[in-house]
Amino acid sequence: MFNALETSKTEQFNSIYYATHQKLYGTVFNLCRDKDLTLDILQKVYLLLWEKWETVAEKGNLYPLLYTYAKNTYIDNLRREKCSRKMTEHIINRVNQESSSVETQYKRKEYLAVINNVLSRLTSRRREVIQLYLEEGLTRKKLAERLSISPNTIDNHLRESLSLLRRELQGYAKTGVD
Repeated sequence: MFNALETSKTEQFNSIYYATHQKLYGTVFNLCRDKDLTLDILQKVYLLLWEKWETVAEKGNLYPLLYTYAKNTYIDNLRREKCSRKMTEHIINRVNQESSSVETQYKRKEYLAVINNVLSRLTSRRREVIQLYLEEGLTRKKLAERLSISPNTIDNHLRESLSLLRRELQGYAKTGVD
């Protein structure tokens, strides 16, 4: 008896499928203008009909029900696409930020290497003066007291050291390295 009911369901479903498929295909294709998407939507629509077969009261004219299923499936697909697009944009933005950050870190590393190179070429006294001036923020007067040399000598050391640094780092000012 179960096989007879199942056969009856299959025959009914097949007759509805053949009666509605072509018209529904045209309607869905006009909606989305994509053959593959149309076929995917129709497959979902007829699968949904098969799954809800027992709950469908009138099995005579099912085209309006199938159209509603198709429209809702298409709308769901649009929502998924929109969400997917937003996620893709978000990922692309993150990658761009990270690559920009990596690029900035690389430039900064290069910048520091140039500074260290310049500092290594200075005399030991000039290097000491410029490092205390830049790293500890000591004034010229305090530098002179700490190193027991005249403020004019401090001025000369700073002027020469800063001038050399500016010349060497001139190209980096244009690239925007902080």
